[in-house]
Amino acid sequence: MTENTTTTLSQNAMLIRLTTKFWSGIKADKRLRGDLAEDKNAESDSLHVSKHLVGKNANKYFRRIINQVRNNVYYPLTLPWDDNTSDGDGKVVSGWRLCPNREFDRVWKALEDAKTEFYKEVDAFCDEYPQLVEDAKLHLGEAYDPDDYPHVEDIRSKFKFDIEPQVIPDTGNSRDIRLNVSASVQRKIEEATESRIRKNVANVFQTTVEALVEQVEHIADKLNNYDSDKVFFKDSSFDKLRQALDVLPSINADILGNDPFINQSHAELVGALAKINDVSSLRGDGELEETKRKSVAEDLTQAIDPIKDGILGKLGGNDDSR
Repeated sequence: MTENTTTTLSQNAMLIRLTTKFWSGIKADKRLRGDLAEDKNAESDSLHVSKHLVGKNANKYFRRIINQVRNNVYYPLTLPWDDNTSDGDGKVVSGWRLCPNREFDRVWKALEDAKTEFYKEVDAFCDEYPQLVEDAKLHLGEAYDPDDYPHVEDIRSKFKFDIEPQVIPDTGNSRDIRLNVSASVQRKIEEATESRIRKNVANVFQTTVEALVEQVEHIADKLNNYDSDKVFFKDSSFDKLRQALDVLPSINADILGNDPFINQSHAELVGALAKINDVSSLRGDGELEETKRKSVAEDLTQAIDPIKDGILGKLGGNDDSR
């Protein structure tokens, strides 16, 4: 990026953070652990016994909602910005992620829709909770302990789906960083902020191109070493690559400085994938299928070369002695 890194970035991207949690419904039982240790003549500290208080599938709907929006929208359309942090309860909270402005509405809507669905499931679960507790008496038998079960309102507080947006400060605009400190101290703060943002952008740049190269090389390797019994490839590998390529122009234009090597590889990768009408046509042990696999693998490998040679070669990444 240019010397006006923060100005460009603050105009073209936003930060976003998704924090989720749900009640696991699992509780360790020291009494049962002691009983098992005695029965098996084992040391109690060497064993772990836990109970599914309301059935082992009680949280599968919450997991599904969270995983779907994370894997299908949140992760593919955003980039890691800060490392994960920990909240006051010691729970892991997702770090901030960088989202190009042109993708922000799509990401925000998907998260809001998932949040609505999530809390509908919370309401349904809380309505059903008293009956689940009653059912547990039968399922757990003598292992049932009424003290294991929080009040329904306490249960509700154990669910969270928070979406937080944040603007990126523009250190070139004094109105963005206004502090009641001396001019020299404010300048030091602005310089530190600028330095941190530059470092994060550099990390985003390298992470993005390395991840794309890894995706492409993984597919090419599977194609070149195909064995219907041992080495195979999934349609989802191609779907994920197409998804990455779909958002790459936005990321490159808004965040990575419109790098020409990325643009070149993107165009060639899109062209290579366009030749594949049906991924299933690449499977099979016949000579025709093998020829197709080798051809696609070669196209993909050549398409990623501009990034490998023009970017990673200079960054010192992807130590490939071709």
